[in-house]
Amino acid sequence: MNIHFILTLVIIFFTSDSDALFTSASNVEAKGATEEQTKKIATNNSPSVESVINSFSTAITKKDVGLFLTLADPSGLYLVRSFTSGNLGGRGSSLSQKINVNKIDKEFTFPVKEQTPFDLSGLFSSLPIKSFKALPSRTLLPEVETAHYDQWAPLLKKSLANTPAVVEGDPIILSSSTSRYWVYGEAQIIDDILVGGFAVFSLQNNKLSLVAIIELL
Repeated sequence: MNIHFILTLVIIFFTSDSDALFTSASNVEAKGATEEQTKKIATNNSPSVESVINSFSTAITKKDVGLFLTLADPSGLYLVRSFTSGNLGGRGSSLSQKINVNKIDKEFTFPVKEQTPFDLSGLFSSLPIKSFKALPSRTLLPEVETAHYDQWAPLLKKSLANTPAVVEGDPIILSSSTSRYWVYGEAQIIDDILVGGFAVFSLQNNKLSLVAIIELL
C-alpha cells in the first residue's frame, strides 16, 4: 500500500476524531449555557424588581386594593410593629402576626385586634416613587436570610448605618446578596434608634411577592 495513502488515512482519522471530541465538548458547554440561559429567561419573564416596587407605589398612593392583592403573598402577609424607641407609657403591644391580605380595607389599613390599625398609607408617606433608578441602595446583612421578620430591626439598622438617606427619612432600596429579599424603606436613625417603615419583598418561584410590612416606632 502506498505510504502517502496510509498517512492520508491516518490524518483524516485523527482530524475527524478530534473534531468529534471538540464537537462533543462544545455540545456539553452549549447544554450548560442553555440551562443557565433558561434560568435567566425564567427570571426575566417575571416582572422586574423595578416593576413590582413601582406597582407597590401605585397601589399605595391610589389605594388600589386590587393591584395590592396581586403583589402580596396570597398565603398571608406578616405585619410587624416594634417600639424601638420605647413604649413611652403605653403605646400598645408589639405586633408580629401573619394576616390574610384580603383583610385590607379601602383606606389601606389592616385592622388589628385591640390595637391601632396598621396604616400603610401613613407608613409610606413619601410615595409615589419618582424614579426607581434614582433611589439609593444598600445591601442587607446576610443574617436576614435566617431571621424572622420581627427580628429584622437591628439588622436593618446596621444595614442602614452611615447612609445619608436615613438622615431625612428618604426612600431607599435594600437587597440581600442572594437577591432573595428586596426592601423598600422610608426610615430615619434618630439618637441611634431606627424608626420608619419597610416593605419586604421575597423572590419565590421566580416571582417577587410582598411578604412583610415592618413598622418601627
